Amino acid sequence: MRELLQFNRLHEDEQMRSPSGRYVLHYDATGTAVITDTDREEVTWRAGAAGRLLLGNGGEVQVEAETYETVWGSGFAAPGALHLILADTGDLELLDGEHIRLANARTGPVEARALRDAAPVADITADSYLVRESDKRRRVVACEQDRWLRISEHWPNGGGGSYALTPPLVDWMEQEGTVLTWRMLPVSGRKRKARTLCLFDSAGTVRWHEGEQSLSAPVPAGAPYAYGGPELGVGGRLRHQSLTSPSGAHTLLHQENGDLLLHCHAEHRTVWSTGTGWAGTGWTELTPDGDLVVHNPHGVPVWNSGTAGSGARRLVVQDDGRVELLDGHGTPVWSVDAHRPCDAPAVDTPRGATLRRGQTLRRHSLTSADGSTVLGHRDEERLVLFGADGVELWYEYLGVAERPGLLLDEDGMLRILDEDAERPALGGPADELRVETSEVLLCRADGTVVWRNGEEVAEPGTAEAEPEEDFEAWMDELTGCVSYCATVVHDMTPDEALQRLGAAPDRIRIGTWDDLLTQSEIEDCGLDDVRVGAFALGPHTLLVEDNGHLAMSGPELSRGTFAVSCSSSINADRDFVVYRDGEVVADHSEEGEAEPTTPEVLAAMAAMGADDPQDTAFHDNLELLCRAAGVRPTVADVTGTARWAIIPTHR
Repeated sequence: MRELLQFNRLHEDEQMRSPSGRYVLHYDATGTAVITDTDREEVTWRAGAAGRLLLGNGGEVQVEAETYETVWGSGFAAPGALHLILADTGDLELLDGEHIRLANARTGPVEARALRDAAPVADITADSYLVRESDKRRRVVACEQDRWLRISEHWPNGGGGSYALTPPLVDWMEQEGTVLTWRMLPVSGRKRKARTLCLFDSAGTVRWHEGEQSLSAPVPAGAPYAYGGPELGVGGRLRHQSLTSPSGAHTLLHQENGDLLLHCHAEHRTVWSTGTGWAGTGWTELTPDGDLVVHNPHGVPVWNSGTAGSGARRLVVQDDGRVELLDGHGTPVWSVDAHRPCDAPAVDTPRGATLRRGQTLRRHSLTSADGSTVLGHRDEERLVLFGADGVELWYEYLGVAERPGLLLDEDGMLRILDEDAERPALGGPADELRVETSEVLLCRADGTVVWRNGEEVAEPGTAEAEPEEDFEAWMDELTGCVSYCATVVHDMTPDEALQRLGAAPDRIRIGTWDDLLTQSEIEDCGLDDVRVGAFALGPHTLLVEDNGHLAMSGPELSRGTFAVSCSSSINADRDFVVYRDGEVVADHSEEGEAEPTTPEVLAAMAAMGADDPQDTAFHDNLELLCRAAGVRPTVADVTGTARWAIIPTHR
């Protein structure tokens, strides 16, 4: 245990250790909390009574009885303390919700120093933290005692969260001439920008940034090689790809998280890795000067073999588990010897672009002939088809299995290997699984495709089923269909709808949805600032809120007209309300009406073949919205120029 949260108890079978492990907070034979110096085998601190230790009211370290009655107060307290830790000095310390030190049990209160919003990573210590603060949002980077960096974000009126960067990443970030700060950076796959924590150098080049570590720029193709074979030549690159020894006994693969690892199929385990699983989806290459280098998504080296200038021309995976860099004469100039020589039996291993009957894709990859598309393991639990620039085209969840894999069985059925459960076949029968440009195909010997990117393909001459209407693609484009409020107002312009929702006329702007989200980041908007886009659908207006539900409590929107509104929270709570002339005429939310009463909802239910409006509003609220309002929004309707506003709701 690294820390004890306020009001959590240290249980009898638990221990809190200092980062070095020298000091341990635990219970002795009498049930009293003590700190033991394991080097000297002596108790250095003891609570004043037996019972359960906790950080209680007022941020005080206390002991309580089984009846939850406080039986001892230490006097060691700090207002606002939310975390109790054990330092390597052997002292108890109190931290606030952002993991900033407040007090030490031996030395007393701590006044941690607030740095400006930019500083070298080495300057962020247990006694100094990085902070960027406005009246709407506060961002903090604090150093935990075991060299994790805790990233926190909070809003004055409540809400927020935190995550931590691991010590290996933090150590790498301590580079001379670099600064950690927040900058407006493009969001992966979007035209918008967000305020992002990033590390940049003196030239202003970003070397790392928080969040999804996608490629900052397209990566030129490496030199072609025998994909899936045992060796990589100079200029060749591994990106989600693998090399496998001639017998199939050992595989070297580059994972999506940035790790380069060697897997022994006989022992079913990883026997070596570069330890760069914190780097994100970059690539590995053998450079022209003979260095084997692992890059992060920004192209920055995070690991290398140190063989530049050695004359290395080939990276080779041997059957006994050795991985070597060989020069032009075949002489090793570098090797991985972490794995003892292994005489594993030969394995029928997939190579190139094809998986054939009887073969298993387990820690291997398949690569299209042009090198653009790769089917490989993203991690232990997912198999992903990566397209150009690492875009995910298809994935399959493998589950938490001891030996995850994909098998094209002898009967031609494509199956997920799972020792714990029988899982239905993905497709088949067929004779091979083949990766081509931007797709993975399950094919018969005569070339007939029976399955493409996870979807069955109809037999030639068979009429294909009519595709179902998609009532969610437009919302998926905007919010990912996770949390939203959507409202259709009849016979009203976007500007009027926004003003009725509460937008000041001078705050209504023209732009795209991405422009709206970018502006909200520029203004450091908080939870009380609702972002609303207004899209014209003929004479009607579609309002979309991605962080509010103003329309759900605004019947005035429908004054003199008709409106339908639905919403979904991050907890999957769903609401559905119909308005007419400024009044609620139907509410099919969870606590609303179980019978359809309005003609619009009755017609929508009939078209959907449904009879329970509450159930329909929960499972298909966007379709019910569209049908009841008589509109069919498309992705094109919501990706062009629209009207939008940021509406403050806290006065």
